Amino acid sequence: MTSAGPEVKQPPAAPLDADELSQLSRLRRWGTAGALLMMIGSTSSYGAASPIPNPVDGMRILGLMSRLSTAALALSYSGMGLLVLCWFLIGRLAAPGRSRRLSRSQLSHTLAMWTVPLLVTPPIFSRDVYSYLAVGSMAVQGHNPYDSGPYDVLGDSDVFSHQVDARWQHTPTPYGPAFLLIARGIVAVTGQHLIGAILLQRLVELVGVALIIWALPRLARRCGIDPVTALWLGALNPLVLFHLVAGGHNEALMLGAMLAGLVVALERSWVAGVVIITLAVAIKATAAMALPFLVIILALRRSPGWRDLLRQAALAAAVALGTFAVVSWIAGYGYGWIGGLGAPGSVRSFLSISTSMGVGAGFIGQLLGLGDHSSAAISVMQPVGTAAGVLLAFFIMWQCWRGRLEPIVGLGLALGGFVLLGPVIQPWYLLWATLPLAAATADRRFRLTAVFFTAGYSLIIMPNGSTIPPFTILQAVAVAAVVAGIALFLLWRTGLPTSHPMDPTTSGSGVTADMPYPRMT
Repeated sequence: MTSAGPEVKQPPAAPLDADELSQLSRLRRWGTAGALLMMIGSTSSYGAASPIPNPVDGMRILGLMSRLSTAALALSYSGMGLLVLCWFLIGRLAAPGRSRRLSRSQLSHTLAMWTVPLLVTPPIFSRDVYSYLAVGSMAVQGHNPYDSGPYDVLGDSDVFSHQVDARWQHTPTPYGPAFLLIARGIVAVTGQHLIGAILLQRLVELVGVALIIWALPRLARRCGIDPVTALWLGALNPLVLFHLVAGGHNEALMLGAMLAGLVVALERSWVAGVVIITLAVAIKATAAMALPFLVIILALRRSPGWRDLLRQAALAAAVALGTFAVVSWIAGYGYGWIGGLGAPGSVRSFLSISTSMGVGAGFIGQLLGLGDHSSAAISVMQPVGTAAGVLLAFFIMWQCWRGRLEPIVGLGLALGGFVLLGPVIQPWYLLWATLPLAAATADRRFRLTAVFFTAGYSLIIMPNGSTIPPFTILQAVAVAAVVAGIALFLLWRTGLPTSHPMDPTTSGSGVTADMPYPRMT
């Protein structure tokens, strides 16, 4: 096997027929209606992580939803449900092995229709954007974001610092020097104009989304996967729309640069690819996982020998360390981000296996009359989970080196294991694993698992990113269920798309009966 060789040529699928085009058009419109409902709901503090005070309060029309918080949450949740439903049904038109498939332009058009309404909202699902801007404000005013939290040095007079989630107001930033440069540039341009800074931050993250859209089809073709199939599960994914676009998370830049670096390294220059991936690491350290898998790919191109592996690893390490040193020197803030990497783990995330086990151990201790030792148990289980994730990643690397697993598939699995075993899980963290795997495997088991987790994690977090009374949530969920049910009924009456199970012997899927993932030939 020669990893990451020439692109695997596939016979093009036939275009959708007239009935399927009508189905696609209806699903697009319903999905756009969902995005518009989210946009309307975002004018309330229940429908988005709105600034405090909310700028639309008191306005006659725009401020209506801010006075009807429960209705705003119901609108937002209904929009979320419609988007997830329509995404799932459009997936039937992009299924691997389907004789007639959605085209690249049709999928891009759909993505644009669903994205535009989310570009002008306040941050949704999280207040992290305010943390980014507060870090930028610290940098502009000459403070080192690695030394202290934003509220400690900026105080309440800064327009950004008091918007930051209370959990992070006194915490140094864990982000790399490249992101500090970006945040500083945004605030330098907008000054203390909050709305302008939010919109510019979102525009910057859209560059990351564009890189994802550019890179996914190229990686998919090299892996023998239909590019549209990869884009449906990757770029059109509700987690991308909700958290990278509407939420403005810096995962967009990190993932976009990581995937683009892989493409550049495989198609053009491995040095340039390593530099781009290192820039992704300098945004968020998670992207470092891509470097060893890239080294394995490059070494296997020459020969499956240890000498080539060690040589390629040394060269890549030299380029990466040099690039990171230059970026750190330009930023001028040192390496304090290393100490801040543990900051996200200070929040108890019950989606995390290790954190949940620690909480469970503390609960059992209480039942046995031993007292509440949850904090102590968590402080033990979280490092154990992280260590298990690292060991799993090394095992996957070994499988890739021995030719038992494709490196891009291995990258997705390693990132997925690291997420699940890590101290904290946020819904958008699932994209770390989903995007590489979307481009590298058409395994039906993975697709079903990814769809299940995407749907669940897309709806599990409140649009405002904070606590809402449980009864209010139940009301919003009930309304959303009714809206989604009505939409599904109307779509069913006019005909739902159908997908055909993938035939393992079908050419063009990149999958054979005895091979659960496609090989890069």
